[in-house]
Amino acid sequence: MVRNVGLVIAAIAIGGFVIYWLFNWLAGRKEIGAELHTPPNRRTGDSDEKLETRRLDVGLATGLFSLIIIGIALPLYWLGEPGRQEGRIVRDDSHAVEQGRHLYEERCASCHGTVNGPGGQVNHVLLDNNSTYLANVSWQVPSLSAVLYRFSESEVRYVLDYGRPNTPMAAWGGPGGGPFTTQQVDDILAYIESEQILPAELRDRVSTGIIATARQKVLKENPELSEDIDAIERATTEMVEQAATNQVLMGELLFNNVGDGGVFGCARCHTPGWSYKADSLVESTGGLIGPEIVGGGAFGPSLRNGAVTRQFDTALEQAIFVGAGSENGVKYGNFGQGDGGGQMPSFGKCVGDRDAGDRDRIKRHNFCLSHNAGILTQEQLNAVVAYERSESLNSK
Repeated sequence: MVRNVGLVIAAIAIGGFVIYWLFNWLAGRKEIGAELHTPPNRRTGDSDEKLETRRLDVGLATGLFSLIIIGIALPLYWLGEPGRQEGRIVRDDSHAVEQGRHLYEERCASCHGTVNGPGGQVNHVLLDNNSTYLANVSWQVPSLSAVLYRFSESEVRYVLDYGRPNTPMAAWGGPGGGPFTTQQVDDILAYIESEQILPAELRDRVSTGIIATARQKVLKENPELSEDIDAIERATTEMVEQAATNQVLMGELLFNNVGDGGVFGCARCHTPGWSYKADSLVESTGGLIGPEIVGGGAFGPSLRNGAVTRQFDTALEQAIFVGAGSENGVKYGNFGQGDGGGQMPSFGKCVGDRDAGDRDRIKRHNFCLSHNAGILTQEQLNAVVAYERSESLNSK
């Protein structure tokens, strides 16, 4: 609205100037070469009475009118500048999201599924460290529904640029030799951000994952129940109810949470073979693929045999780290992986905007202020830490 008013005022001013110039130009042309009339330079000028009354009044009125237009138009234009800037940001963001959506659907959805979905499955050729073929596996691909709760935008961009070693996630960005330009990676990030689930749904998915994990634990411990659906459900319900008062059991269910492709838990990174169900492949591969050792170390370090108690002196110190995650170049713990590579996600608070820097001043994105929630509650974080420091993982 303000912009339209400014345009109308500008059009009136420009139109008036053009009309004034045109009339003067036409009047001047009539006198060029005229011999029947006295030339303008020889005519008698207007009297002082006329110059100091009507002509002066016209001049002053014209000047006053021009000042009024300038005095109104410039402040109105200035007042509308923030709105125009915000509108431009919204338009650019909307365009980036749309471009990112097309790129995601073309290149990413075949593995991850929809951004706010439960994740996906992809066939993957598993090789050993010498690039020797081991097996074709079905790899559990994580959901991206809460990726900006767990990782900062810069960390997600790094994964897009360079991929994940020893996983189906390839390098997509130019720095890692992938096909995407920096702008395309930015567009995909904008689209992913626009599709992040809300905290209420996030909590529901964590809870649903706990139930599904309890069901898997029941079946693993009681294979004779595999055909008795009712018995499985009863045993699952009992286990979840027991976990409500048993911190270590709750921590175990959270650690192994299968919800959304394992993104709410720890096993996907810390248990070897978790993403492709290695236990089911041990026999068929003749032992080339080892069993899943809970917390035995995969993409993340091993948590077994006292590793966490050596790294963190107290449960409180460990809970703070698990809640905040690691940051590139920021040390944590006592030794080992203490240089903070930025690969450990945050489970206790939203960190999507952690390294936004000056970006917040030029872009309206501020994800974590709008969704100030972590993957896990403080009580759940304490349960995970209790399990990781328990006898089951730290026996020597």
